[in-house]
Amino acid sequence: MRIKLIVWLIGGMLITQLGMAQGTRLSGKVVDAKSGELLVGALVTVLPDNSSAVVDNDGRFFLEVSQGEKEITVQFLGYATLKWSGTVPVENALVLEMESLEMGLDQVEVLATGYQEIPKARSTGSFVQLDEELVDRRVSTNLVDRLEDVTSGLILNRTGDTGRDPISIRGRSTLGRFSQPLIVIDNFPYDGSLDDINPNDVASITVLRDAAAASIWGARAGNGVIVITTKSGRNDQPLQVSLTANANWIQPTDPFLAPNLSVDDYIDTEISLFDAGFFTSSESDASHPVLSPVVETLIQKRDGVISEAEADSRLQHLRSYDLRKDVEKYLYRPSLNQQYSLGLSGGSKIHSYRMALGVDENRGNAIGNSNERLSLNLKNDFSFMEGKLMVRTGLYGVKSSSVDQNSGPEDLYYSALVDMYPYARLADEEGNPLTLSRELRDSFKEESMGQGLLDWDYVPLDEIGRNPSETVSNDLRLNMGVDYSLTKQWKVSALYQYWENNRRAETLFAENSYYARDLINQFTQIDENGNLIQQVPFGAILDHSSRQSNSHSARIQTDFNQSWKNGLEIDVLAGGELKALDFQESGSRYYGYNTERSSSQPVDYRVLFPQFSNEFQTAVIPNRDQLSKGADRFFSLYANASLSYNRTYDLTFSARRDASNLFGVATNQRAVPLWSAGLGWTISEEDFYGWGALPFVKLRFSYGYNGNVDRSLTAFTTAQVVTRSTLTQLPYLQIRNPPNADLRWERIKITNLGLDFESRDSRVSGSLEFYQKLGLDLIGQTPYAPSTGIEVFSGNTASTQTRGFDLNLVSRNLVGEFEWTTVWLLSALNEKVTDFEIEPAISNLLNYGEAGLGGTYFPNVGKPLFGIYSYPWAGLNPQTGDPIGIVDGEPSEDYMAIVNGATLESVNYHGPARPTTFGSVRNTVSYRGFTLSANISFRMGYYFRRSSIQYNTLLQGRGGHADYALRWQQPGDELKTDVPSQPAGFNFFRDSFYRSSAVLVEKGDHIRLQDIRLGYDLTQLSGKGLLSAFRNAEVYVYANNLGMIWKATDTDWDPDFGFNRPLKSLAVGIQLDF
Repeated sequence: MRIKLIVWLIGGMLITQLGMAQGTRLSGKVVDAKSGELLVGALVTVLPDNSSAVVDNDGRFFLEVSQGEKEITVQFLGYATLKWSGTVPVENALVLEMESLEMGLDQVEVLATGYQEIPKARSTGSFVQLDEELVDRRVSTNLVDRLEDVTSGLILNRTGDTGRDPISIRGRSTLGRFSQPLIVIDNFPYDGSLDDINPNDVASITVLRDAAAASIWGARAGNGVIVITTKSGRNDQPLQVSLTANANWIQPTDPFLAPNLSVDDYIDTEISLFDAGFFTSSESDASHPVLSPVVETLIQKRDGVISEAEADSRLQHLRSYDLRKDVEKYLYRPSLNQQYSLGLSGGSKIHSYRMALGVDENRGNAIGNSNERLSLNLKNDFSFMEGKLMVRTGLYGVKSSSVDQNSGPEDLYYSALVDMYPYARLADEEGNPLTLSRELRDSFKEESMGQGLLDWDYVPLDEIGRNPSETVSNDLRLNMGVDYSLTKQWKVSALYQYWENNRRAETLFAENSYYARDLINQFTQIDENGNLIQQVPFGAILDHSSRQSNSHSARIQTDFNQSWKNGLEIDVLAGGELKALDFQESGSRYYGYNTERSSSQPVDYRVLFPQFSNEFQTAVIPNRDQLSKGADRFFSLYANASLSYNRTYDLTFSARRDASNLFGVATNQRAVPLWSAGLGWTISEEDFYGWGALPFVKLRFSYGYNGNVDRSLTAFTTAQVVTRSTLTQLPYLQIRNPPNADLRWERIKITNLGLDFESRDSRVSGSLEFYQKLGLDLIGQTPYAPSTGIEVFSGNTASTQTRGFDLNLVSRNLVGEFEWTTVWLLSALNEKVTDFEIEPAISNLLNYGEAGLGGTYFPNVGKPLFGIYSYPWAGLNPQTGDPIGIVDGEPSEDYMAIVNGATLESVNYHGPARPTTFGSVRNTVSYRGFTLSANISFRMGYYFRRSSIQYNTLLQGRGGHADYALRWQQPGDELKTDVPSQPAGFNFFRDSFYRSSAVLVEKGDHIRLQDIRLGYDLTQLSGKGLLSAFRNAEVYVYANNLGMIWKATDTDWDPDFGFNRPLKSLAVGIQLDF
């Protein structure tokens, strides 16, 4: 069979060559008659040969035709049909100029799916394309930031589990943690981080939102697809140089925004607790737990060490200090992000190229923190055999590094459970670093140092530079592609990509760092002769981890295109893909590390050693050894076909079969067939349509299935090696994944109905789409017999439903010398879980319903995955200030009954924790080279929960919330505050009720002025001198996170950023092309 296939292919190639020997090659460009702009995607048809071609990204077309008289017809949406007659061959390449109908919706828009490029006019699916200008509008070294507020349906999540789910396209399609859209770069899925993509290398981004658009990607497209195309050179183009440079200043974090207990209230609470005897047990505790300067002062006064006057003086001085002032002065600074990019591109008739070098330097918000990125992009395309054979190569390399000094405000703490006391001072009046109390009593540390132990003082400012964490990542992509035209309609192609990423992370605790000194001291013993025995050797401590990942992706594809003079055109592609992804990671710790010799000393991880601070307490030396390895294998077959008739009717169909090593033991469950179909009807092309004010109207409908894969599961039993059991001190296996022979892919059924429209003068254009997504066979949890050792079983038992719409509206309000354009983006959706076999615990919904817990979520049938729940609130008791809840429909202060008796029916469901309506309004005005653009964003239809005082924390001496100052203190206060009174003692249920009560829930609806950009085209100044050499020269200023215009809540809280505020930034930059 294989021999027959090879003979058939060779024979076909020979016949094709013989046929072409009697013909000639016809080439040319298609451009706008007025602007000369290339009309990429235009359809060129030659009669009577009945051959056709689509204009490529260089604005060129190539056709093999016979010699003689020919008639060429060129069609492109928004342009009058062009006809050319003449004799072939022609002496020079044709330049075909088309007259615009003053429509702009699909002017030169070609959509990239990662498998093919299609004119938007022939699409039936939900595609949104972002061109280079729109991607470059926002100033950021991070590509993800540039996706915000530029397309409907896509949102950057600021609520919910944002770490695992930073981007959503039309909501969530899974209940698991693998919910991110598929990222495709230069035709292949990208396994690395988007942080490694230089935004200046991006030519366009296409967002695939429905089944017809994304189903070609099959089982990895359930959460949407983002297709990124990087810049390339063009044929017959002289050398062009592009230079981009910008600097972005970002304001420092404001430590005064944190709602912490005031210094006076903190000290007053410590005095009250001391008088009540709360710290007495700590004074005699064998572990010598740390006591604050206030408590130590009170002890000394009680014991007669200092006088009452001296104690009062000390306390008065402590009241005058504010840690936030020192944090602002010594630990925070404005960030500065700098970005530079240089690109060279060009080409000859048979070769095009692009080379780009990018350098990014970001100075962090905390002193000493920084990250850098160096990127290199090399692309070469070659054309042989008069364009029949195309060879493409690409290399993309990125080296990124970051440094974290581990000495920022978040690293300041008093003990394992308590933040640093608010009256701490980092430095004296002369700026000399000061010692702070931490973990152990100062008197015990002084006594220990007298016995020969290492210096045990904690001086935060001295720690800067002693505990640096450095991460270095090297990312490499190599792409190769070959296209061969067997005939003028039939092409075969082969593509290959190799990707690898090597990541190394090291944290070096210097020998004089507090961490190293503290650990060495804790594991120090004194023998009967008074000699010190250090179980942790003296020296630095090095934590090292590394991860090596690589993948091989290969694709073979054939494309066929045929058009007929009756207006019928068919496009078919089919192919297969293979992918192998492997990764391995390891970690280790080295004690007694010598940086000059790269040497370390062994320690005993098995023995429980007594702690120096408490000889009755034992612990093992911390071990950071780890090793893991994994492999994913994918095999796919796919096909896509489209049929167009007379620029009026479009029919598309896609099918794909994905198989993976992750799934069922049964052969029929290793693979999943996914498909989609789409219909397009350009109503404005019908003879009966006569509405001249709206000359373009197209209706689209699509239906089909995408898929998703949860890589944390597999059909086979998997286990993790745990190095030591706390009971036996021996290693053991822990089952991570029980066997599941029926495990299969998640499926997403999507229905989409869209309408595209545009007025004749392009004053108004846009699209409106309605959709429904049904999540089927989603990974859910089922109760399981505890006797098996598993309490819950994960399998394909859950389902979800999402319905919504997306609106994109563009209005050209003023045209001419002064131009004003408005872009409206509006999206709305409704999500809910429709099937899940375990009813969530009420405590989980109340405490973790808005974001989950470490990647574990608590679905509630009939509600969205992330929601805000609360106990009903009935106000404060006017006599006592105690909070009042509801039990059996009646007001109650029985907090145990409220908490333990809560049910799904008795608690409040306020609404989603993520916006259900969102979008933006972007206005752009232009006048004589100046361009001013302002973006207003809005998010509606969601809720958030404020934090407030927890008295148990306060009464344990662990600080508290600023709301303590607003608490009820006397009758009548209930009219002006909702903060309960301070209880006489600990009351866990009272705190639990108040923390999750309805009074702390706020609406998240808001409108904010997101950004403003002002640019000026320097080429407007003069056409002479230096500026005459530039094709484009723009200087610009960009300001981001400018402020809140309106919000539903009357509190100081930001619905998306909590008590913090988004940091304002100001950037200046220049873009030169010559």
